[in-house]
Amino acid sequence: MINVTLSNTESSNLVQQEFTDLSNKRVLIIEDIGEMRIMLKSFMMSLGYSNIDVESSGQFAIKRILEKHYDVVLSDYNLNGSIDGQQILETARKNYSQDHSTVFIMVTADTAYESVVNVLEYQPDSYIVKPFPPAAFYRRFERVQKQKKILEDINTARKMKNYELMETLARDVMAQHPNFTSQCLKVIGESLHARGHYKDAKRHYMLIIQKNKNLAWAHFGVALCELKLGNALATIKKLEDTIQLSRYFLSAYDLLADVQEGLGNLEAAQAAMSKVIEVSPRAIDRSVRLAQISMTMEDWTTAEHAYSRVIRLTRETAFEKVEYHYDILKCLTHLMESAEDNLKLADKFKRILIRLRTFGKANPAVVSNSFRLEIQQYLVRNHQEAAVKSWMQWNHLINSKQASPLTDAQTYTLEKRLGLKH
Repeated sequence: MINVTLSNTESSNLVQQEFTDLSNKRVLIIEDIGEMRIMLKSFMMSLGYSNIDVESSGQFAIKRILEKHYDVVLSDYNLNGSIDGQQILETARKNYSQDHSTVFIMVTADTAYESVVNVLEYQPDSYIVKPFPPAAFYRRFERVQKQKKILEDINTARKMKNYELMETLARDVMAQHPNFTSQCLKVIGESLHARGHYKDAKRHYMLIIQKNKNLAWAHFGVALCELKLGNALATIKKLEDTIQLSRYFLSAYDLLADVQEGLGNLEAAQAAMSKVIEVSPRAIDRSVRLAQISMTMEDWTTAEHAYSRVIRLTRETAFEKVEYHYDILKCLTHLMESAEDNLKLADKFKRILIRLRTFGKANPAVVSNSFRLEIQQYLVRNHQEAAVKSWMQWNHLINSKQASPLTDAQTYTLEKRLGLKH
């Protein structure tokens, strides 16, 4: 066990609490190693926090974050499972479930994180690399608290959607604390954009780029303004610039796919989503997006690969959905339609079908849809006898109310396709 005992000097001198009453402050610790969970909880308790939630799983941590507000989040970067700390941070920021007042500190043993954190779109308030002594943690935590205090009024104005005040406050902070210039310039651009001053916001970002052409967030800001001004091609160019400067600026890929899809350039939209998945391979929503675009293009191979990733990432988690299973079964059916009787595809279809029926066995509509898909793929493969057998089993489940019923017209049409009606 790591020794977390602090001397009275460390406890009193290293951390000066900004709040006299921490009983209402919520803390979430996300860490898959039990010893680290205990250590981080001990640190926070020694600071006076008592309302502390602990999670070892990224998926359950996201569920908590979306359900309630936390004042402090300490998250490991490399979590076991399908969700890592960066995805948790991105989800919290994108969904505004944790506003800018939340202290988010990334804890990582991955020294490579140090080399990329400054170009990440969603940056934690701070990060600390394992192993670290208690004193280092307290110094880091104190520094973040001071930063939050300086930006507190800006964050309050943001929550009130008083964007004009937010800009004024940002200019005041920038004058008093030059080391916060980058954060304040972002705030000013955000304020101008939120107020619909798109030309002013664009000029603001362009001036920033003139001084430092390597700031990906400024190029992205220009892209957002160009989009609002109706300049789709200029938007695409600036998004490409953003990605070139920082391959970790994930929203640039998302928006690029949106714009390309809006222009009818499905191949370009598909390419954007393929690239972002290379950077963020465990992002479920992006894999779904790639699959949906590919299905629209009737690129069944890419769609099937994308949905395979989705199913692998969501299996036995709160994010698993019957719709994902439906769609991959449709993709497999189309692939079998254009190929010879591919036993490998048929075997995969069967495995996913079994999982769908296990996952959705309590839902009669899911049961019926599973048989509908199964019969369709049998007919595509010219396995008439197997299709009839599947219908007989389905009909039995309908009669026992385990599957949702068909209308008389649907039953007639199906049985005619199966050769049971003349």
